[in-house]
Amino acid sequence: MISVNEAVAEMLARVAVLPTERKRLREVPGRVLRQSIAADRDGPPFDRATLDGVCLRHADWAAGQREFPVAGLQAAGAVPEPAPPEGACLEIMTGAPVPAPCDCVLPVEDFSRDGDRIIARPDAELSPGQGIHRRGSDFKAGDVLLEPGRRMTGREMAVAASVGCGELEVSVVPKIAIVTTGDELVDVEDEPKPHQIRRSNDVALRTFLHGAGFGDIELNHLPDNEQAISWNCERLLQQFDVILLTGGASKGRFDFVPAVLRELGVQPVFHGVAQRPGKPLFFGTFERPGDFLHPEYTRVVAVFALPGNPVSGFTCAHRYVLPAVEKMAGITVAPPAETAVLTGTIPAHPDLTLFVPVCLSAGDDGRLAAQPNPFNTSGDFASVARTDGFVEIPPGAATLEAGAVVPLFRWR
Repeated sequence: MISVNEAVAEMLARVAVLPTERKRLREVPGRVLRQSIAADRDGPPFDRATLDGVCLRHADWAAGQREFPVAGLQAAGAVPEPAPPEGACLEIMTGAPVPAPCDCVLPVEDFSRDGDRIIARPDAELSPGQGIHRRGSDFKAGDVLLEPGRRMTGREMAVAASVGCGELEVSVVPKIAIVTTGDELVDVEDEPKPHQIRRSNDVALRTFLHGAGFGDIELNHLPDNEQAISWNCERLLQQFDVILLTGGASKGRFDFVPAVLRELGVQPVFHGVAQRPGKPLFFGTFERPGDFLHPEYTRVVAVFALPGNPVSGFTCAHRYVLPAVEKMAGITVAPPAETAVLTGTIPAHPDLTLFVPVCLSAGDDGRLAAQPNPFNTSGDFASVARTDGFVEIPPGAATLEAGAVVPLFRWR
């Protein structure tokens, strides 16, 4: 068996970034950006009033003037008015262009109005530049505002729209197949016999991946039959970018999955990781020619055989599957890794990395605190619902005491 860090490194070295496609802006929410987005003009593109009031020359104010004739009205979105004469002001709305040489805005709450004149309050204060969002103070024309490799959330969509990007180059959405195996599994709507259980792994994995932004998913269930597994996997390898099989990955008599995958041309990268839970994890790759949209692109299919025990499979999906799918989608701008402070002791294993479920809270020092809440067995999926994530405990002889800082992975 290889270590967790070696397994992650080997896996990420072999998965390939998917090709791109061009989509209209309204079609890209949640997609991964594969181009730079640059400003087409200064931001803001003009000196912009940040509040309702009157704009004027600060030199007049500094000279002691506190009453100003109103020379006109500047509305947001209207053609710019000429600058008011010296000693006068221009009524202005939020978002409207401020004409030079006006260099400050007196807010409406700081003056009263008498006909066509405004009278400043005795306690009003005004400084140069007050109430003005200067042209180009956010960014200059040509500045790169978004780099490739980030998911298009509301923030990125707003930036793209503001600079006129009606179309964008984004990653192709990974097609994912989730395959449960096992004669003991029945559909959620079926009444299980005493020796059967309802399927939950496929529901958990689909929901997890969908919540992470990957929604092109097909579900399949197969019996513990070598021929059925082979026929179906052969089809899936030609149609999908990621295949997740759960169950049948260990070394029992009916664990056909690893052997079938090898026979179909899947190149094993590892089978067995020094971890608990999830020791039987299998990962391999399969190459197929590009399709008619991308004939030059050799598709590298990522194939995972996850342990069938729910806690094992769900944990491996977070630690391995999600990083692989995110790399395939072209994500390079990701949230920083998290750590937490243990509030209880965890005995280390001399040879295995341990993934221990925890409940999170805010510590007295403001740091994230993690209370260990170990599961009963790797089939104890109900315990996962009572925790917030898991911490990773490296192999070693020593027990990790309360106060130790450890890597954290939140359930998604």
